[in-house]
Order: sequence, then C-alpha cells, then structure tokens
Amino acid sequence: MRALITGGAGFAGSHLAEHLLEQGQEVVALAAVTEPLDNLGPILPQVQVERLDLRDALRVSEIVREAKPQRVYHLAALSSPAESLENPLLTYEVNFTGTLNLLLACRMLGADCRILIVSSSEVYGVVRPEHLPLREDMALRPATPYAGSKAAAELLGLQFFESYGMPVVRTRPFNHTGPRQSAAFVCSDFARQIAEIDLGLRPPKIHVGNLQVSRDFSDVRDIVRGYHLLLEKGDPGEVYQLGSGRPVSIEEILRILIGLASQCVQVVVEESRVRHSETPTLWGDTSKAEHAVGWKRHYRLDTTLRDLKEYWQERLRSEAASRRERSG
Repeated sequence: MRALITGGAGFAGSHLAEHLLEQGQEVVALAAVTEPLDNLGPILPQVQVERLDLRDALRVSEIVREAKPQRVYHLAALSSPAESLENPLLTYEVNFTGTLNLLLACRMLGADCRILIVSSSEVYGVVRPEHLPLREDMALRPATPYAGSKAAAELLGLQFFESYGMPVVRTRPFNHTGPRQSAAFVCSDFARQIAEIDLGLRPPKIHVGNLQVSRDFSDVRDIVRGYHLLLEKGDPGEVYQLGSGRPVSIEEILRILIGLASQCVQVVVEESRVRHSETPTLWGDTSKAEHAVGWKRHYRLDTTLRDLKEYWQERLRSEAASRRERSG
C-alpha cells in the first residue's frame, strides 16, 4: 500500500507518516518548496519526499502519476485564520485551487485511489451555545477566508464523489496539539514558554491572552489514527468530525502546563493576545466517527501537554547546542 500525504512534513502530516509506516505502508510526503523537514526526523530515510506548490497543476499531476498512490491524505493548507484575513487570495489559491488540482490528478490516475480531505471545525463559524455540541449536519457559516476555503474544498470533494464516483471521505477535526506543533498555536505557545522558563531562557512569567475561551482539544496522534481509520473504513461522500468530545478552557490548559514547571510562574495577560470576537465555547460530537470506524481516543490531555512541553525542552536544548557549536 502506497500512501501520499500532502503537508507530509507538517505537524499532523509527520505524525500521520509515522503511523502509516507502522502499518507497513509506503509513504510519499509532499512538502512545500522551502519547508523544513525537521518534523520527519528519524523517519526521513523511510519516506519519499517530493517538493511542490499545490497551485502548480502540472507538477501535482506529475507527482501523482509517478507515485501511483492507493491512498491520498490531503492535509496541506494555509492554516492561520488571522493570516487568511490579510491575504484571502493566496488562502483560496492554496486551499481551494490546490485541492482541485489534487482531485483532478487523482481522477486521471483512476484505479483504487481513496482520498481523505481534511477540513476544519472552523467551517462552522460563530456558533451559539444552543447549537453545541456541533454535529456534522450543522450549517456551515465560515467567518474567515481560511474557513471559507476549507468549506469550499469540502464541497469539491463531495462534488467529485457525486459527479465521478471518486471515493472521497471528508473529516472535520477540532483543535489538536502535541509534539512538533508550531508555537503560533496556543497550547504550543504556552508549552514553549514554560520550557524556556525551566531552562533559564526567560524570567518566570508566562504571557497569555483570553483564558476564558473553551475549545475541543485532542492529541494529534489520536487525530491521525482517526484519519487512517476514516480513509480505510469511512463511507465515501460522508463527513466525520474528530475531537475530544468535550470543551476545555484555555485557563485549564495553562493550569496543567504551569503544574509541569519547575518553579512558580507568574501569569501576565497581554491585551495584544486577546481576540474579542472569538466564539466563547466550541466543541463537537464525535459519535459518528466512533460508530462508523471504531475510532477511540488513547491520550489524556495532561499526557499530551506533558509530551508537548518535553518536546520544546529537547528542541530548545538542541538549538542552544547548535548555536554553541557554530560559535565555537
């Protein structure tokens, strides 16, 4: 079995590559032209890496034709809602047109090529409390170009299933975190700050934004197992949510991470980090995926956050050692 992963060198993509290798599959990881491959780490020799821009239809077609994958996991996207507001055209070019290019290439390939399109819970937009927990039949009301482009990509997948009978499965993951996540996301940002404090790289103060927001947080390793199960066993044309099935406040995330610190930590709220238009609480019902493919969560949140903090400690130590070597 040969699997192709777009965004294969990214946060979730690298974890998915590890999981598929453990299942005995061959992995072709697609990465952006200048994207670092650090996330692939020790598995890099076992993975075929191809560089491309998803907006380049000819290059996408060429890679799919040469790789001849039986499974395609489409994770690649510009994933920052805030940045998408600044550059909506680029966001739609990558997230929507890139998906179209991939689907067209897979259609030309034919054969037994199942495709998973990874969307986002952001497609639901601003949600009223009475609509929680979210379910797959909830109306989509995307509030950013990122969310709009993911909703549009989902519809492309559904249309290719309806029009051409292509076995496309769609999934909407909620927030997920864990080792290798960018510090641009809240859990990883807090974990990095705590690691820096423990290593003596910053004063014992952690800078935060709005702590009262609650989200549905899962471990990335649980989420990628869900991707695999959904592509293997999910019904083409269907969409499935993946998440923890419960809301957790940012304040609780912070409390757990501060509890992992080696010293007392002062919390400093920065107004620049507060987004006042955020939906206060967002979480989803994951029973459809659980019943359809037998997906279950393995990781407790405190375990996930501990692993994330340890990841940052090791990375920061490694970066400091590299700097010493270069200067010496």
